[in-house]
Amino acid sequence: MTAPASPLNLTLLGWGIALPVAFLAAVGLACIHATEANDPVAPLGLTTTPTVEPQAAVLERVIQAIGPLTLRQMFYLVTGVLLMLAALVPSYQKIGRWAYPSYAILLVLLVLLVVDIYADLPLIPVRNNARRWLAWGPLSVQPAEFMKVGLTLTLARYLRFRSSYRSLRGLLPPLILTLVPMVLILREPDLGMMLMLLPVLFLTLFVAGARLRHLALIILLGCATLPVFFIYGMKPYQRDRVLTVIKQNTADERWHRGPGYQLRQSKIALGAGGLTGEGWGRGVFLESRVRLLPEEHNDFIFAIIGHQFGLVGCVLVILAYGVIVFFGIEVATATNDPFGRLLAIGVVVMIVAQALLNIGMTVGLAPITGMTLPFVSAGGSSLWANFLALGLLVNVAQRRPMLIANPPFEHAEEE
Repeated sequence: MTAPASPLNLTLLGWGIALPVAFLAAVGLACIHATEANDPVAPLGLTTTPTVEPQAAVLERVIQAIGPLTLRQMFYLVTGVLLMLAALVPSYQKIGRWAYPSYAILLVLLVLLVVDIYADLPLIPVRNNARRWLAWGPLSVQPAEFMKVGLTLTLARYLRFRSSYRSLRGLLPPLILTLVPMVLILREPDLGMMLMLLPVLFLTLFVAGARLRHLALIILLGCATLPVFFIYGMKPYQRDRVLTVIKQNTADERWHRGPGYQLRQSKIALGAGGLTGEGWGRGVFLESRVRLLPEEHNDFIFAIIGHQFGLVGCVLVILAYGVIVFFGIEVATATNDPFGRLLAIGVVVMIVAQALLNIGMTVGLAPITGMTLPFVSAGGSSLWANFLALGLLVNVAQRRPMLIANPPFEHAEEE
C-alpha cells in the first residue's frame, strides 16, 4: 500500500481550495455591486435627501454608494468565512457523530415548511408562492440549503464501513435517506434544490463501492418515471421551465415574452459580452433604465459575468470550479479514512453539481430552477451552506487519520 500523504501536503491541498473560492467570491461581489449601481428600482428604506443629523447623513450616503445588496453580500461572506473556520475547530470525525442528529433536525424544519401549506405557522414567510425560508426579522434561513450538507455528512457516516450497499436491497437505506428530504423540498416547492441531492447520493455510492449495475438500474427506473413526474409531480410553471429548454429556438414571440423571457435575455447578455466583455459595470444590461434580466444578481449572475467580462471571464469562473474539483479529489484520495474520503467527495459533488446546473440553465442546457451559483450569487443561506461544506473539506485535509487495516472500500465478497 502506498504511503499516505503527509499532514503538510494534506493541509496545503485543503487550503489551496481557498484561492479559487476567494476569486469566485470577489467576482460575485463585483457583479452584485455592478447590478446595483444602476438599479432602476430605488433601494428600500433609502431617501435621496440627507437626514438632519450629520452622522446619519454620512452613513446613509455610504449605504447608497456601496448599495444595500452589496453590503448584505459582504456580511454573508464574512459570516460564511467565520462559519468555515468554526467547522475546522473539532475534527471531522467528531462532527460526523452529529450527522444523524443534524439530519433529523433539518428534516423537522423541512416538515414544518410543508405543514405551513395547510396551517399558517409563524416565522415562515411566503415568497413567490413558495415556503422555503425561516425568517427572524431581517434574517432568513433556507433549511434546504443546509440539508445538502446534512445529507452529505449522513451518507458518508452511514456508508463508511458498511458493505451491505453492495446488494440492491442494501441500497434502500441511503435511497430513503435521500428521497425523504427530496419529497419535502419538492413540496416547498424547490425543484432545483431537490435535484441537487441526487448527484451527492449517486457519486457517494459510486466512490463507496456500490455496484455499477445496481446504480444503473436505479437510474433507469428513475428515468422511466420522468413522464409521470412531469405530468403529475410538477407545477405548471415548472413544466414551462423544462419546456423552455426544448422551445428556446422557437420563432413564437409570445413564448419568448412569457416563459422563455429569462433564458432569451440571458443568452443575449452573454452574446453581447463577446470575447472580453463590455467592462465592469458597462453594457446595456447594466446601464439600461429598466431591468432587462430578472434575478441578474442571483440566479442569472453568470450571464452578467459574461456580459461584463466576456468569454474570458466565463472560462476563468469555470476553471475556478475545476480547481476546486482537482483539490477536492486530491484530498479524497490522500486520506485513508473512509468517512473522510466520502465526505470530501460529497462536498465537491455538492458544490460543482450546483455550479453546473446554474451555468447550464443560464446558457439553455438545463431547466431554469432558481439555483444559485456557489460563492458568486447573492444570498445568505447558499453562501453559509457552501462555506460550511468547504470548512468540512479543509477539515479532512488538515487531519491525518489513523491507518486502517485494509484500504478503504476494499470488499472481499465475490462479484
